[in-house]
Amino acid sequence: MQTHGRDLIHLAHEFELSFSQLKALHSLHGKEDVSVKALGESLGLSLAAISRAAEELVQRGLVARTEDSTDRRIKRLKLTDDGHALVLKMRELRMAGFEQFVASLTPKESALLAKALEPILARDDVAAFCGGPAR
Repeated sequence: MQTHGRDLIHLAHEFELSFSQLKALHSLHGKEDVSVKALGESLGLSLAAISRAAEELVQRGLVARTEDSTDRRIKRLKLTDDGHALVLKMRELRMAGFEQFVASLTPKESALLAKALEPILARDDVAAFCGGPAR
């Protein structure tokens, strides 16, 4: 997992992404038109901090920002195609690390891990995050 973790860090460095920006990109994945304020609240960031992070993501072409159709003071965010592709690449790197780790387990360890993960993997949010269908 260390190798793939380093790959993820290198990818974040290549795109000059802060931790707040990484969190924002992942949070926007699969969502449409999230307000800047709501995104900041969900990530535990101040409005000023999420506004700065969003502005940089917009400048890099990873996020699109639009005005709310009913209240021009509200700005809405969504991933661009490039932002979506970057999030998928980051998730691929993380999953590769997990796959490598699981492959190193003994059959008994693998069975115990599978049993322990059953209730977690049954959650709709986890299934959706992993690319599976939400039930």
